[in-house]
Amino acid sequence: MSKRSFPIVVAFALVIAACGSSGGSKGSAADTGTTKKTTTTSAAGTDATSTTLQLVDTALGKVVADSAGKTLYLYVPDGTATVSKVSAGTLAAWPPVKADATPTVGPGLTAKPSTAKQPNGEEWVAYNGHLLYGFTGDAKAGDVNGNGLGNVWYAVTAAGGPVQS
Repeated sequence: MSKRSFPIVVAFALVIAACGSSGGSKGSAADTGTTKKTTTTSAAGTDATSTTLQLVDTALGKVVADSAGKTLYLYVPDGTATVSKVSAGTLAAWPPVKADATPTVGPGLTAKPSTAKQPNGEEWVAYNGHLLYGFTGDAKAGDVNGNGLGNVWYAVTAAGGPVQS
């Protein structure tokens, strides 16, 4: 990402984050197969299959990522609730990690993964009790452009807490 486009991405993300302070969420069914897998759905509607949560090296240090190396985030207002507080509109920029089975964890991850059923029936992935989300502002594996946005979105440490830089 060029230095010129970064402020635009940050401004967009802050606007989106500000919209996500209340309400439930509705998402689309991302997994129609019969195999056990975890998916994150991008704003464009494509799926990135992820069967394992892993640690990746980033500018913030090691953070939790999907199997493609894309950073995963927690939303502070969710706390450890099992139902998301992110608004449906905000989920376009912050897609949830969905699953039909509890994901596995790679080396170095010390917290427990789980799934949490949402009101629409989807199972979303949680790590150390925190629901996990991707961020469409991260272009490649290891990007952490969403960390700290709106003071509510944070990458996740190996122990399952927010990375506050």
